[in-house]
Amino acid sequence: MQRAYHRWAAPHYARMSPPLREQAELIDAFLYSRRGLGMWLGVACAMAGTVTGMVAAGVALLPALLLSLLAWIALPLVVLSAWLQPERFAGANMRKWVPRFVAIGLGGALIGFVIGQASRHGVVDAVQVLGALRAALTRIMPIALAVLLGMVAVMWGVAQARRQIIERELERVRLTGERDAAARQVAEAQLKLLQGQIQPHFIFNTLSALQHWVDTGDARAGPLLQSLTGFLRGSTELLGQGKVTLGAEAAMVAHYLAIQQSRLGPRLTSTIDIAAETATMLLPPGVLLTLVENAVEHGIAPALAGGEVSVAARREGAQWVLTVHDSGAGLAQAWHDGVGLANCRQRLQHHFGSRATLTLSALQPGTEGRLVIEEAPV
Repeated sequence: MQRAYHRWAAPHYARMSPPLREQAELIDAFLYSRRGLGMWLGVACAMAGTVTGMVAAGVALLPALLLSLLAWIALPLVVLSAWLQPERFAGANMRKWVPRFVAIGLGGALIGFVIGQASRHGVVDAVQVLGALRAALTRIMPIALAVLLGMVAVMWGVAQARRQIIERELERVRLTGERDAAARQVAEAQLKLLQGQIQPHFIFNTLSALQHWVDTGDARAGPLLQSLTGFLRGSTELLGQGKVTLGAEAAMVAHYLAIQQSRLGPRLTSTIDIAAETATMLLPPGVLLTLVENAVEHGIAPALAGGEVSVAARREGAQWVLTVHDSGAGLAQAWHDGVGLANCRQRLQHHFGSRATLTLSALQPGTEGRLVIEEAPV
């Protein structure tokens, strides 16, 4: 029976819109479940009780059964139809089907009257039926019309309530979409602002040193200008992107360290060790550069003897680990995140959420910045 029903329903479902089809299939799934069986048993008991009560009140069995079917099967199905397809019960559609519905209802009442007469007298006598119908017409017609109009009113009310619910839901979805779009725009604008703020401030110091060397005819001015030009060209391209590979940013960091070594001379040495499997890891642009810049400006530059900056990246199980260690002056006692590190944390949060952790730790000697990124679950 279930397979036969689904074969009959399949072409009807195919003509439905996806949301309506989803609701209809959910109702079908419920009706064929254990809970649905309980509902069917409840309807059967209600019908049996209605028929019994009407028979006890003097109504013939067949009319009582027809009225019970109308009350417990037909009316709920019509109400369910109004709930699922409220557009069919509004405007031109309603003006089209209401007369048909009333005609069918009156025809059903007439058939029920004829069957009732036949069951009462045991034979269908046209003259007798017409006479009885003529005599009872003043009673049957108002009742039938009242019942039909009442059913129409119920269906119209259910359809109107459903339409209002759908309209409110669509309005809620629209407002949610607008709010989410506005939030995305704000987030994107904030990220662009943050990316604009991570242009390394060492450029101003480098330009000052370059100006001094040009004025004094220092031979170091030419190589420094070439390194600065290469760095600016690379950073302009990378910082305008949403994400960059670790390998590409490491190349930009190498330019940066070359510029700083031109300024600081033997006080700065550096190593970059990027494992091959980590070179394609994607990061927000400027994260590695900011860590290295902090190591040079706050670790090496304040130390009279200078020191070494070591950059390393490796994979440890399901984690990508990036470290920047300097052997310089170390963290100050009142240390706190500056603009660069705060921006890094916000952009890492935006791209990776809780999967990314950035910490700074005091070592002997110097400081280590450590970025750990958990692989995204498959």
